[in-house]
Amino acid sequence: MSPIVILETDYETLDEAIAAKDAQATDLTNQGIPFQQQTLYRATDGARVLLITPIEPELEADEPRRTSAKPRTRRNSLQKRRERTQKVDYR
Repeated sequence: MSPIVILETDYETLDEAIAAKDAQATDLTNQGIPFQQQTLYRATDGARVLLITPIEPELEADEPRRTSAKPRTRRNSLQKRRERTQKVDYR
């Protein structure tokens, strides 16, 4: 889903622009779609740009699965490295 952009200059007053943003946010909330709101400012004239960005839910299938329930730690890899270096024959 693409972001919703509301320009302050498209409305008579700032309150109308904010009401339009709130209506869009309420609509997304009612649909159960999570979103993020931002207020940006145009560099050319300083007018507000109200941005609503729907957040895409991450698919569980995209996440790598661990085969072991035991978490890997850095300590274990350092211990293994020491063990490898200690097994060197110095004759």
